[in-house]
Amino acid sequence: MDTDLNDAAPASLQSWRFVQQMLADLTTTVVEDATSDRELLEGLRVLAKVTALCTELSVEADPQRPHFFDMCTDSRMVGGPNPDGRYLLAMIRGDRTYRIVGSRGSTAYLGFQVLAGTGLTPRRMAGYVSDTELACDSGSFALLLSAAEPPPEILGDAQWVPIPPDASAIVVREYIGDPATEQPASMRIDCLDGEALQPVSDEVAAEAFTAMAWTIVKLATLHRTVKPELLTQPNTLVTAAAAELGGADTTPDNLYMMGTFALAPDESLVLEFTPPDSRYWNITLESIWHECLEPRHRHSSVTDKGVRPDETGRVRIAIGAKDFGHGHWLDTGGRERGFVILRWLDRPDPPDVLTTVRRGATS
Repeated sequence: MDTDLNDAAPASLQSWRFVQQMLADLTTTVVEDATSDRELLEGLRVLAKVTALCTELSVEADPQRPHFFDMCTDSRMVGGPNPDGRYLLAMIRGDRTYRIVGSRGSTAYLGFQVLAGTGLTPRRMAGYVSDTELACDSGSFALLLSAAEPPPEILGDAQWVPIPPDASAIVVREYIGDPATEQPASMRIDCLDGEALQPVSDEVAAEAFTAMAWTIVKLATLHRTVKPELLTQPNTLVTAAAAELGGADTTPDNLYMMGTFALAPDESLVLEFTPPDSRYWNITLESIWHECLEPRHRHSSVTDKGVRPDETGRVRIAIGAKDFGHGHWLDTGGRERGFVILRWLDRPDPPDVLTTVRRGATS
């Protein structure tokens, strides 16, 4: 080919080189922050998984032909998700109209969050519909997303959700208390005024690569940006409202408690509390890279449906490499340190959680 392709797509090539530089810099970050061979290997794997996820988010997504995809898989749960749930995402644009139809199912919680912000603008929450606000007719629902309120012939039986000009995505969060008895929601999204498919332009590709790079950075450095001081204050918990953890990454009807564990092989971190009045809560263990600890193959998370309080109403959770009989055991997989995340739905008052480190088996 006679054409010099180095000059054919200048913006895209520059953005792709930006992705390459970001990956090189993040590799250095992983090497600097890991404290063991295992953490180094897991950190590099998380970086690869985050890159795969961000490819789906930024490069493969088409706001004019959207579809919901699950951001988590059985082997990719990065970015601090709730493994006892689902995180569906579809990319949208603020100058288009979308219709979402679906069936509510019977899970503990379902919420629709509109995100806004494009390019280098930080993402923010621009709209939210929780299951308590969702209009369901015999278990079915319909949402219509648009900048201006649509006329009745377009709105039909749907619930209107206004979106700003820089709307960029809709995230669906679903929490599951007991997968054996609860039916997950089902849904689809359609763009009502999309344009015909066109070849990708240099500008569009460049924007996608730039967004990809910045999202990789965000997801791969959560251990440095979300209460990093907890890594130096292990085996304690702090309360964090959703806004403290990022409006684009949480929803306002959740209360969080966070901490880290730092344990020897014969130690357990025991959490004791009386659950507040909430229709759902769960506890999740994560690596220092905020990846869930093999929850499909290891018992490293539990919901309110999986724990039976004692006769006084207290719950005891024992976190460690082995089950020493101190409470309901969550398995660290032998990791020396990591994060502990508690989620309480419906914003209850923070419960008093007693944390103690115990050595060996109960006597």
